[in-house]
Amino acid sequence: ILAQAGKDRLESHCGCLGSSRMAGVDASRFACGIQPSSAVPNYGDSQYWTSRYTEKSFEPFEWYVKWEHLKEILSPLLSAESEVLILGCGTSLLPEQILGEGLAANVTCVDQCADLIEALKEKYKDKAGMQFECASASNLPQEWAGRFDVAIDKAMLDCIMSGRQARPSAETALQAVSVALKSTGSRYICISHMRPTQRLPLLTSFAGYGSQDGKFDIQCHTVPRPMAAADAPAAKGGKAPKGGAPAEGALELSAACDPEDHVYHIYVCER
Repeated sequence: ILAQAGKDRLESHCGCLGSSRMAGVDASRFACGIQPSSAVPNYGDSQYWTSRYTEKSFEPFEWYVKWEHLKEILSPLLSAESEVLILGCGTSLLPEQILGEGLAANVTCVDQCADLIEALKEKYKDKAGMQFECASASNLPQEWAGRFDVAIDKAMLDCIMSGRQARPSAETALQAVSVALKSTGSRYICISHMRPTQRLPLLTSFAGYGSQDGKFDIQCHTVPRPMAAADAPAAKGGKAPKGGAPAEGALELSAACDPEDHVYHIYVCER
């Protein structure tokens, strides 16, 4: 589970996983040279991400869940005309998959790791409709104001909330996202491991940003956390079996585990 700072640290009593693991993710996948082997990675530190991406050679990796697990909920919120912003894009395949499904006109991906962005620009140089920008979510280009129909955040807010000055940093990022979204008919989609009682207070303050007509309504959805056999190739890094079906030898939830703790939460903030 993400090490939480401030109030989030007190609220992170949500799982049957050990404290040395981020929810639903094999922490060994994120080990890098700057971290002592016994330390919990600082997911809120940009230096950690720079080291991790370089060490892993910018290989694709999905936090929490893959597109196939999100498609049913996200597809109705997108259209062929959508201008989509992916926050903290990392090496996720989500941007190209959204474009491949015909659910966006353009997808703009931002991440604060300059080396990653350069690698992605090279990888997708021949892919129409994809743009990449090295930027922090809290410091998006001013010319993006009112540009996007949808902003998608898969674990970015969780990472911010695990760092220093967690709440102020998260509020600054959410304000910047609010500015980048269109004043009406736009959506911020936050995919998180935190329960509504823990995440809604922050998102509710975000929902009040802007003019009266530009405020957000929030809906909550859930998707199961994928589980697979520890020795199955698909299980490495917390990845799910294709299609979400249990693989032979798949892990099963303990009867002592609260099913509500074994989901990811999708918060849809809509203007």
